[in-house]
Amino acid sequence: MSSLKFVRAAHWDAIEDHLRRSGRGERFAFAHVNVLAKLDSGPVLEVINVDLIPDEDVERDATGWCLTDAALDRVHNGAVTGGYGLIEFHNHRIGPPGFSPTDEAGLDPMADYVTGLCPDRPYGAAVVAQGRVHAEHWTRTELGMRRGQFRSVVVIGNQLRMLNATTDHNERLDRQADLLGETGAATLAELRVAVVGAGGTGSHAALALAYLGVRELLVLDDDHVELTNLNRLVTASHADVGAPKNLVTRRRTREIDPNLSVHALPGLTPDGEHPELHDVDLIFGCVDHDGPRDRLNQIAVVTATPLIDIATGIDVSTTPLTAGGRVVLVSPGGPCLQCLGELDSSEVGRWTKEPAQQAIDRAHGYGARGGVPSVVHLNGLAVYAAIAELVAWISGQRPPAQYLDIDVSGHLTATNTPSGSRVAPRRPARRAAHCFACAERELHVARDISAVGE
Repeated sequence: MSSLKFVRAAHWDAIEDHLRRSGRGERFAFAHVNVLAKLDSGPVLEVINVDLIPDEDVERDATGWCLTDAALDRVHNGAVTGGYGLIEFHNHRIGPPGFSPTDEAGLDPMADYVTGLCPDRPYGAAVVAQGRVHAEHWTRTELGMRRGQFRSVVVIGNQLRMLNATTDHNERLDRQADLLGETGAATLAELRVAVVGAGGTGSHAALALAYLGVRELLVLDDDHVELTNLNRLVTASHADVGAPKNLVTRRRTREIDPNLSVHALPGLTPDGEHPELHDVDLIFGCVDHDGPRDRLNQIAVVTATPLIDIATGIDVSTTPLTAGGRVVLVSPGGPCLQCLGELDSSEVGRWTKEPAQQAIDRAHGYGARGGVPSVVHLNGLAVYAAIAELVAWISGQRPPAQYLDIDVSGHLTATNTPSGSRVAPRRPARRAAHCFACAERELHVARDISAVGE
């Protein structure tokens, strides 16, 4: 599997507008890409710039439309000196999108030439027709050239769009079709979504995604079902006590949709690379500790993957007690959880210690959380507030909220007078100037480009 991410919608808009303009023949554009991950299944790439080829640099020969030698030299030399990879886009007047016999004749030789110039970077080619994209990639390996199709070509902007999604009618989903729209429904079906944590909030999230029509889920959790979970674990019953939560979630979601592909995987570890999260389109963070929350934040930032982080809590030490939560969207280029001050550094630090040291800490009262109160309605309220933002985002109704405050105690008012449950967005924030989590992404990009030049 592999993916191509337009983390700035303006880059895709520029390519689409350029290719749509009427002209005497085919039109061409190039996306400059940075390598986010190199997986066994293929590369994960981020578009960092675009190059729109003017009509005077396009000519027609006996085989069809192509770029002039001068234009190709300019594009290829730019990639060599700039330290980025190339994805070529061109348009077809009729669909569906796909490479023509003429395209096929030139693809492998061009890929071999470009990856010879830039051996550590993949080459890609894409056809745009009827509003959809077909895109493939080539990577140079010790065994020769490796060719594959991008699993997803996604735009992350005011609307989350999967450009290579296909529309398939599903009668089960007819009652939501008008809400999502054709593009939104196709995008939702093709998203590869990770739900990290299959407990109180994660069980709600997995069920909601299955009901909405997502066709591929990754469920990460190490825990097993306990009797005290059954007041809120909506994927489990008494018969499931002792069973792994990820397997229980897989069974229950596949009862909703037998065609749903669910990968039951272990939970996060402090030092794990977790490549399984590097090629997903969206992450739902449903963990109850800032240690794994911090790890998820790091992965989301470095891989330019949107993260919807959900947290709930009840504090019975106050009078009256307080109960609520929040939903935060970490999107590429925006503030992360560290920027927003949502991570407890002492809690994160304890999570990274060896198990023996964690036991000593607990013996001295550090990190001994005990039976933290949790109820099904609070978890459900937080998760479905997040789902509402996702639906608005995918359907194009509006951009999603960056931060939602959730209060079921009735204190979220200007006068602090109890008034009932509320879900309210906060004023959007910017990235923190000295956030070390966001700085890690910049270092990751710099290391990738400098390594190419060595």
